[in-house]
Amino acid sequence: MRKKRVSLNDIAESLGVSRALVSLVLNDKDAKHGISAETKKRVLAKAQELNYKPNHFARGLRLGKSFTIGLIVSDIANGFYSRIARNIEDLAEEHGYNLITCSTDEDIERELRLIKLLRNKQVDGMIVSSSQKTPEEFNRLKAEGFPIVLIDRYFEDLEAPCVVVKNKQGAAQAAAHLAELGYKKPLVLAIDPAYAYTIKERCEGFVDEMKNHSINSKVIYIPFGDTTVNVEQLIGSLLEKNDLPDCIFALNNNIATACLQALRKFNIGIPNQIGLVCFDDVPYFNFIQPSVTAISQPVDELSAAAFEILLKLLKEDSKSKEKVIKYLPVEFISRESTTKNK
Repeated sequence: MRKKRVSLNDIAESLGVSRALVSLVLNDKDAKHGISAETKKRVLAKAQELNYKPNHFARGLRLGKSFTIGLIVSDIANGFYSRIARNIEDLAEEHGYNLITCSTDEDIERELRLIKLLRNKQVDGMIVSSSQKTPEEFNRLKAEGFPIVLIDRYFEDLEAPCVVVKNKQGAAQAAAHLAELGYKKPLVLAIDPAYAYTIKERCEGFVDEMKNHSINSKVIYIPFGDTTVNVEQLIGSLLEKNDLPDCIFALNNNIATACLQALRKFNIGIPNQIGLVCFDDVPYFNFIQPSVTAISQPVDELSAAAFEILLKLLKEDSKSKEKVIKYLPVEFISRESTTKNK
């Protein structure tokens, strides 16, 4: 026989208090209504004793909410995005929400379909790292009062709130570091789409700083997809033409990983033949040989800031005219992949 679900009434009757009081305590509204700490403690203890599980579906119907949020990123297989997804999943659970995560593969139309899909599933809000060319879709959602926060990528005329890192600053630090170490033939390896905010900012920051040192940079865009194969083919082609760079600035960790594999395959030494810097740090960069110079992004802070803004929109007026753009600093970490042996 199926066991009866424990209700608020069961807790209230066992304690000799009202159902309303139990509801206020379990919804963290006790302080606002003057419920004593001792009473709160008793209610929580009884709920735990009876193994009370809140009925989120019924609560959602009552409040007109699904208690589900959506996260859309370009590639969940990328360590940067998977860390963000894990952080937001934990934060969502902590605040009573479920999370649906989707990948766009940098496909504009697929992203729009995913936004529509999540809205049809009645998600209460979204966090998006967008591949769109314009902010039109997000401005429309903002105007409708739908809670949405963008991360990692920004648009000039964006009306919705956004949390990004200081991409230009980090890329400029990488360029200055390489120039000071005597590298003079840099290659920037970027991922398509070239118009994406992070790609543009990182390319511009690096190229402009290199110009300040009277050094010209070559920029090559790697098609989204099989990065390992594409980078290997590129390095092989440059080797055949005797046109190898003396350093590479990889714009994300997937490209840097592909570079490490290709350079090893062609027996090209790092850093004495080619130096390597990555915009994005991953744990293994610190302990491989040679360790990889990288720009570390504040993933935990980025995730927390985006979720905090979304939570505020979910609880308050999402039609607020306030425009929130939060810029987070990055950290440049010098390691062995750029320090030549003398």
